[in-house]
Amino acid sequence: RKEVGEERRAARGRNCDITGEEREQTGGRDVRRSQEPQRGNGREPIADQFGGDVDLRARLSEQLTRGLTECMVCLERVRQVQATWDCHNCYQVFHIGCIRKWAKTATTESGGWRCPGCQAVTATLPRDYRCFCRKVRNPEWNRNEGLVPHSCGEVCQRPRAWVGCVHRCVELCHAGPCPPCTATVEVECPCGKERRRGRCGEQVRCGQECGRELGCGVHSCEAACHEGECGQCEEVIQIGCYCGENTKTVPCSKTASPSYSCSSPCPRPLACGHHPCTSSCHPGECLPCSLTVESVTHCPCGKSQLDLLYSRDSVTPRDSCLAPVPLCGLTCGKSLPCGPPSSPHTCPTPCHSGPCPPCPLTTSVRCRCGHMDQEMVCTLLTTRADDARCGKRCQKKRSCGRHKCGELCCIQVEHICTLLCGRLLSCNLHRCEELCHRGNCHSCPMVSFDELSCHCGSAVTFPPVPCGTRPPECVELCRKEHQCGHQVTHNCHSEATCPPCTQLTTKLCYGGHEQRRNVACLVEGISCGKPCGADLPCGRHPCPRPCHPGPCTANTCTQPCSVYRPCGHPCSTPCHPGQCPDTPCATQIKISCSCGHRQAGVPCSENAYSRVTTALLATRMQDVQSGNSVNLAELAKRDRKLECNEDCMKIDRNYRLAAALQISNPELTSKVIPRYSEFMKDWVRRDPTFCTMVHTKLADLIKLAKDSKQKSRAFSFPCMNRDKRQLVHEYADHFGCESESYDSEPKRNVVVTALRDRSHLPSVSLVECVAKQKKAPPPVQASSTAAPKPTFTPLERGGSEPKIDWFG
Repeated sequence: RKEVGEERRAARGRNCDITGEEREQTGGRDVRRSQEPQRGNGREPIADQFGGDVDLRARLSEQLTRGLTECMVCLERVRQVQATWDCHNCYQVFHIGCIRKWAKTATTESGGWRCPGCQAVTATLPRDYRCFCRKVRNPEWNRNEGLVPHSCGEVCQRPRAWVGCVHRCVELCHAGPCPPCTATVEVECPCGKERRRGRCGEQVRCGQECGRELGCGVHSCEAACHEGECGQCEEVIQIGCYCGENTKTVPCSKTASPSYSCSSPCPRPLACGHHPCTSSCHPGECLPCSLTVESVTHCPCGKSQLDLLYSRDSVTPRDSCLAPVPLCGLTCGKSLPCGPPSSPHTCPTPCHSGPCPPCPLTTSVRCRCGHMDQEMVCTLLTTRADDARCGKRCQKKRSCGRHKCGELCCIQVEHICTLLCGRLLSCNLHRCEELCHRGNCHSCPMVSFDELSCHCGSAVTFPPVPCGTRPPECVELCRKEHQCGHQVTHNCHSEATCPPCTQLTTKLCYGGHEQRRNVACLVEGISCGKPCGADLPCGRHPCPRPCHPGPCTANTCTQPCSVYRPCGHPCSTPCHPGQCPDTPCATQIKISCSCGHRQAGVPCSENAYSRVTTALLATRMQDVQSGNSVNLAELAKRDRKLECNEDCMKIDRNYRLAAALQISNPELTSKVIPRYSEFMKDWVRRDPTFCTMVHTKLADLIKLAKDSKQKSRAFSFPCMNRDKRQLVHEYADHFGCESESYDSEPKRNVVVTALRDRSHLPSVSLVECVAKQKKAPPPVQASSTAAPKPTFTPLERGGSEPKIDWFG
């Protein structure tokens, strides 16, 4: 690629190096360079044919004559008979069609377009094929005439590029820059002190002091003879203010004012000698005193003349500005700044000196947006009544749809957003600099004029390259180094990291239990799924986690201790060093009553489940007192039973009665009437429909659970109050179901779960049970503040026997 690139650049000549503008006419496609140089195409480096001392004009003429010039847009040769356009700044030659397409895309903000070679901005688009001097349209070329292709053969007549030269080019129409002017004229130095004969355009310097007048009009330029305008005067002058209190420095200027106003109060006294000047720093004399005898001819309110007041009140006429002005006693009547603009309020106080006191009235104020319309005390007004502004901020969305207006007392119809957009553009590098707007932002206007290539350089995107453009896709294999050492199968890419290797390998699992085959190389570790089995720091347990990376545990072992207690059960406390702690055994064991009807799970260490066990323990204690040894562990294991309740007695009675009557099916427990509480019976009397609905839903749930293959089924009752939820909870217990309330008030409801093995239908429903009973006296009314409490029927058989808490 480098050899081919050097060959192409050499073929373009010293001033024909590619600046990156060939990309525009490729239609946005990527140009891929061949890996091998072309042979046999007759293209030879121009730099080898012409020496470096050949001027640009002669070299361009030779290239055009031989058809070796390359168009920088399409990278093709410019033939002698093809229509062309040439830049008068860099003198590159292009196909007319290529440069037209380029000019439509490489536009600037000012409306012009940039040259592909020198980036010079041209205002007009190339329209016609003209000669180099632009005088002849569609010039014809004849090989035998000896003219340069694309030349008209007439005198160039283009203005020369030399400063000060007024002569036009006298050469025949040619490519490249015009030669220097050879005319001899009288040349003058820039300062005008020296004149002599010389070549046109020659720069003459006399070396003397310039002496031209500077912009200030006071001083002259002290620099040596030079071209262009003289610099600014660096001298400054100091001027004072009118009152003489302050001074400042200003640049030297012929028209500078000798004084200025410092805006401070004038410290000079008035002509009367008694009052100071009330104006700010000013030129000239101060204004005359406004309280002199000649100036004051009326009272302060202006309704009465002083001469009439002197005669009416027999007051001595004023003889100086310090004498008080007589008052007429009438109402002042001066207009105040408050009140409606059409009829402002007037001062209601008698004629007085000085400013009027605050207005005691109120003004109807209406802001411009109409939000505030109220009567306001005049002393609180800060503006006119028709120009009041309320403190309401406009909450309407601006034109962008993102920001709110936020203006106080807004009266705008269209709320134009004046903020900058600032959103990240599609290039993810620059932000939108337009005003905040709706919709998507425009594409990034930034353009790069450098070539954009892939990592290996095989694929190249030529400029101009829009900002955010990804490097071109390359079909070559990636040439980056890979740590795994496997064969590379992915193409060249611009990402910093290569795609993960997908070569199938054999890897050992984390714990070293087994090797797994066909594992992708990108997988850094693999778990076989077996228990880790590594010894934990406690030395008693292996790691129970599945095969895992890293250390087995960072904390102490929390597995249950497996050392057996004297009772035969394991310790089960968290793993500990040394001997097991002396804690009660929490292992659950099953105990039953004598008939086997009742069963319960209790901790192994619990001993208070029957009076028989307590009596036997008392007997053993007597043996201990007598000096005999007693095995208490054996005592704890035996005779641990529950006491039979009334149901057990009924079942036993039914069995014996069935045996006496020779009944083949003695199981009659389903005929036992459930013991419903008074709370539930009271609900039947109040709302039998609701109780029937609950019974139906629970019965359907039991049937669904019995017929289902799952272990349990659940039903969610609708939201209800606390009393109804309590009824559902108690009714679910009679069905052998589990119930629980969810959510918070007032959306709290009950979810009932029926277990296939435990749940059952009661023999008699709540409504049927209440209907069979005799009419009972009405229940005692509970207080309005306390919620009704359920009534539970005790299970003991009565008598003076102590109560035993079976479940702690």
